[in-house]
Order: sequence, then C-alpha cells, then structure tokens
Amino acid sequence: MAKAANTGGERRTSWQSAVAGFILGGFAGGFLGYFGDALAGWAVDEYWSPSPSVKIDFQAEQRCPNGKLTDIRRFFEDDGIPLSNGADQLTICDSEALMTTRSQVPRDLAAKYPACLKWIDSDLIMLRASKAICALPDDAGFVCDGANGRIFPGSGALGIGNSVELCATELLVRFGFSP
Repeated sequence: MAKAANTGGERRTSWQSAVAGFILGGFAGGFLGYFGDALAGWAVDEYWSPSPSVKIDFQAEQRCPNGKLTDIRRFFEDDGIPLSNGADQLTICDSEALMTTRSQVPRDLAAKYPACLKWIDSDLIMLRASKAICALPDDAGFVCDGANGRIFPGSGALGIGNSVELCATELLVRFGFSP
C-alpha cells in the first residue's frame, strides 16, 4: 500500500511541477524574449544598418557658408578621400539641398554637380575647365554655381592644370561675395 501511495504522490508532484514549469517558462521566456529582441535590435542598428541620412544645405547667399568642400568633408564616411585639382578650395553655392547618406556623400556630390566635381577612383576632382566653376578674386578659392553645375559639360572639362576664369561680378554679388 505504501508503494501505491508514493506513486500517486509522484504523479501529483510531476503534474504540479509541469504547471509551475510552464508558468515560470512563460514568464522567463517573455522577459528574456523582450530584452533579447531589444538587444538584437540595438546590435542591428549599431552595426548593420545603413548610415544615417545627411542633409547638406549649401545656402546660395552670404558667401555660401555651408558649401565649402573642406567643411562638407566632415560628412564623408571616410574623411581621407582626396580633394584634388582645386576641390580643396571649392565652395558650392546652390539653393537646393542635397539629401544623401554618409557613405554616399562624395559620389552624390559628383552626381548632383557633374559640371563641378568628378568622382574617379575614390578621388573627388574639381573640373577646372567647366563654365560652372569660377575663381574668386585674390586667389581666395573657387565657386561652383550649383544651378549651372547640374548640367554635364562634356568630357573635356576636367582641365587638370588649367587656370580657372574669374567669377563675374553679377555671380559674386548674387552669392554674397565681395566683387
């Protein structure tokens, strides 16, 4: 008889253990599942998500303060990208902003302003022979007229080593530079 009593007691204990295990498993699974999802979401956002959007507003007035290519370089994912053929002295003046991502800033600048910049082998090159580029007085740098810079000038505009025409007085006044 004692043997039968123990068997019945074991079943009751097994049944109670199963219910308790089910309840605790559900609670722990929900708790751990929530934090596991949060941790996984953070890891994906931090390490595998595309780079965040960047808006570059060039401001086509008051000397185009946000259009200096050396300042725009801070938005580049790789700030070691060379600016050559005068691009390190270039200021882009445009009334339209550029929306892009950090990884695409140099490529998108060259794509939006094909008459001002060319992207070749991870190098951002200024097109010295383009009509959209002009030189500021007193060797103070170069200006890319954003509206004209959107029109591709043809293959001969790279002009490596060429001198750049001085900016017209009208253009200087329009963008807020001293004539």
